[in-house]
Amino acid sequence: MSDAAVCTAAGADLRVEQLFVAPPRRGEVKVRIGATGLCGSDRSAAIGAMPCPMPMVLGHQGAGIVTAVGDGVDSVRLGDRVVIIAITQCHQCYECARSRPHLCRVGLAGLTTGLPPAGTSPLRDAKGNAVRQFMAAGTFADEIVVPATSAIPIPFDMPFVPAALIGCSGLTGFGAAVNTASIEPGYSVAVIGCGAVGLFAIQGARLVGAGEIVAIDVAKSKLELAKSLGADDVIDGSTYDSVACVRQLTANRGADVVIEAVGSQVTVDQAIRMTARGGHAVFVGAGSPDTMVAVRQYSGLIAPGVTLRGCFLGSADARRDVPRLVRHYLAGDLQIDPLVSQRITLGEVNQGLASLGGPNTVTSVIDFQQEPSATESLRSAVIPRPYHSDLTNTVAPVDI
Repeated sequence: MSDAAVCTAAGADLRVEQLFVAPPRRGEVKVRIGATGLCGSDRSAAIGAMPCPMPMVLGHQGAGIVTAVGDGVDSVRLGDRVVIIAITQCHQCYECARSRPHLCRVGLAGLTTGLPPAGTSPLRDAKGNAVRQFMAAGTFADEIVVPATSAIPIPFDMPFVPAALIGCSGLTGFGAAVNTASIEPGYSVAVIGCGAVGLFAIQGARLVGAGEIVAIDVAKSKLELAKSLGADDVIDGSTYDSVACVRQLTANRGADVVIEAVGSQVTVDQAIRMTARGGHAVFVGAGSPDTMVAVRQYSGLIAPGVTLRGCFLGSADARRDVPRLVRHYLAGDLQIDPLVSQRITLGEVNQGLASLGGPNTVTSVIDFQQEPSATESLRSAVIPRPYHSDLTNTVAPVDI
């Protein structure tokens, strides 16, 4: 049985239910979740802005321990600590074979159906009805079954709470800077939106040696956090003309790379206008259906040589990039803990979702280690075993 936050209808509060969890099938694993991060996509699904089949367990980024392994799985083993990624990457389809696993056809099918590659949900409610999993993950639950390719091993000294933000926010923001934009040393970078994705992007830009990094938001607390994480300058978009300020800071050239992490029509337009000649505007924020990226074909695109790029899941290869983010975190180069505005319990999920996007909340994490008996449950789930990925790691007991 799994305690899970289930969305039964768009606009309705999520309610915690006990669900039956089937054993993992071929190519699947069962994971005891230690922590799961809340994301704007979860809120969009809950309020109906992102249509999804219901009922559905929300959540799509988390971390936990593998408690059972289906046939044919050799990428993870019983007892592994893992990060659950938002979109599974099969490494076999057309896109994966062309080094575009972030566009995996199997993963994108799960995004729209809430079903794993097996085609049926492993979850059932008390009446025996199927309950789907958001993005085929459904991490707002203390135990889930997911494709093994969605579970990426991490070292035993990587705590669950920061790890819970890597599978979507981390891959997307860090990857937007490092993979999609391919920021090079000395580039000027502007990041619009200082939520979790934007703050990961700022840190990614810093780690690859960007020159001037400018952070833009309308919340002073988030701008202060951006400054502490590597932004050289900050702009309060509610008070100042962001485009004019970026151009002033760059000798009127504009930024070599602009990462738009909001998705509003206003910020999309600003991103285009503040991009330098020969520069890259990278669009990460998920906008409403009527949000448009519009430029004049010659004067806005051809003559200035601007590149406009969409960024989905940070153009990430999770097998490469999850270990990369973990390595930076453990080395102290990547700050994730300051992005966690609050740790909540599963029963507080509705309050957590409602606070997303507020001036004082970057993101929240459901910490199952706070739940009654959860610590003992995680400790007894499996016997801890050595980490076996490519990251150098010494064997350590499970840190609950």
